[in-house]
Amino acid sequence: MDIVINRSLSFMTRNNTMFDPHTKPHYDVTSGQITFFVWWVAFAVVYLLRKLDISPKIISQFTEKHIKSDEDALTEVKSGIEKIVQISDRTESDIGHENKHGETQTNKPPEKTFSKVIPPPSLDEVLQNVLIFGGILIYFFLCDYRKIFPMLERVYDRDEFLFLVFVLFLVACAFTLRPTSEKILNRAQTEEWKGWMQVMFVWYHVFAAKEWYNWIRVYIAAYVWMTGFGNFSFFWVRKDFSLYRFLKMQFRLNFLVTCVCVVTGNEYMLYYICAMHSYWFISVYLFMGVLRSWNTDSKKMAVKFLAYFIFNFVIFDISVVADTIFKPFSFLLGYTDPNFGVIHEWTFRAGLDHWACFFGMLCAYNYPHFEKFLTDLEKSENYRKAILTKVVLIAGSIIALVVWYVLVMGKEKHAYNALHPYTSMIPIASFIILRNSFPILRKYYIHLFAFLGKITLETYLSQLHIYLQSNAKHLIGYLPNHHFLNFAFATIIYLLISHKLFDITTILSAFLIPNDTKRAAKHAVVIFLAFVVTYACAVAAGF
Repeated sequence: MDIVINRSLSFMTRNNTMFDPHTKPHYDVTSGQITFFVWWVAFAVVYLLRKLDISPKIISQFTEKHIKSDEDALTEVKSGIEKIVQISDRTESDIGHENKHGETQTNKPPEKTFSKVIPPPSLDEVLQNVLIFGGILIYFFLCDYRKIFPMLERVYDRDEFLFLVFVLFLVACAFTLRPTSEKILNRAQTEEWKGWMQVMFVWYHVFAAKEWYNWIRVYIAAYVWMTGFGNFSFFWVRKDFSLYRFLKMQFRLNFLVTCVCVVTGNEYMLYYICAMHSYWFISVYLFMGVLRSWNTDSKKMAVKFLAYFIFNFVIFDISVVADTIFKPFSFLLGYTDPNFGVIHEWTFRAGLDHWACFFGMLCAYNYPHFEKFLTDLEKSENYRKAILTKVVLIAGSIIALVVWYVLVMGKEKHAYNALHPYTSMIPIASFIILRNSFPILRKYYIHLFAFLGKITLETYLSQLHIYLQSNAKHLIGYLPNHHFLNFAFATIIYLLISHKLFDITTILSAFLIPNDTKRAAKHAVVIFLAFVVTYACAVAAGF
């Protein structure tokens, strides 16, 4: 046991000598990798026995008893996870209005904020998905840990990059334009928003498009804005602060990245987006959950917003406070880099967008007023006044966007970063106004980007092990001498795996986290003990 404890504690103590750029193949095998592999083989054996109809009686008894008891937990599985966790999937914007009695009213029945419900997964379905999941992780292991494919240098060509972007948007608009609700910031629209931003984010890495750095910062801020907007909306309307909801969200955000970290030997902060959205979700959860009776009183909500503002300001805008507060969590949020302190990566990443979530919450709180303003304007009989008002609104947004672009966006990387936390809301607000200024613009969305917007977490994680390797420093050379064919081949693998990972995470979430506290706790204890025992055996065996 001492060996296991010492081995575990070693991961919590980082120094420069531990720095691993992951630019060379690893031929060692870690205890965590052995543990995952052993359990994957065990699941494979159980699945095979069941397929051959020779599984032990205890497994058959467990199957029916376990699955049937989880039926209530699955009523919101797939749509619920999509809606509130996928880097802020709460995009329907059906935020409550306050009537004259101070009561909250929703814009439409709560059940309609969720899409179709998937049926409860059978044990065979779970086992099958675990096997596929293990196969994908082994593929990540081979690509980025063992590096079985050649490493290619990333080469940026502006004409090539812009040509691909132009062709993608042209094809997407020409062939995947679909009708949707005219609701402001409707779900299809925000998923589309996430989708095209994700394309730019991934291609920025793949093509080493460093000149787009400032724009990428804006896109990430928009994701954080959605976390604040979406989760605030959900908690305000649903008032669901249950442990079940909290665990569902955290599972969605962190299950896949945890498994990837163990299998590839990477640190959690390499995938900083997961850490950021986990933190900002927790901040919204606490904001709405603490003194929740205040949520229907505008004056008391103003006090809560002020408290959140002060809290956020003290942590991220006063020097050394963030380092001091987050240092105890360096075992999780730390990132080993010989040039910086262990917690620098986290404070830098979180600090860049520390006002985006707050701004998203404010937008969610005031959404009913904005919606009413536009709706009344569009129904107004005074057509001339309505058009003039919209012209002023659009012109104001464009002017603000142009001023921001001239004064802020054009700055050098480090100078821009200094201004970004306090100015990113300008392009975000301008985009929202322009995208929703007329019903015809809200009525249609680009389905291709909306599809990608649903799987942003998976595409974010997969890019680092399907397109890229060596901590995103090199490309994976499937077809080393054919640049475009290599990119096309990688893209096919990338999209197929990302979509499958989304389905797998949804199914495993439904199976492992039922809407039953005792059963969920039982699952957690069993999984934890099984992992610890297997890990201890791997350590004792010398891995």
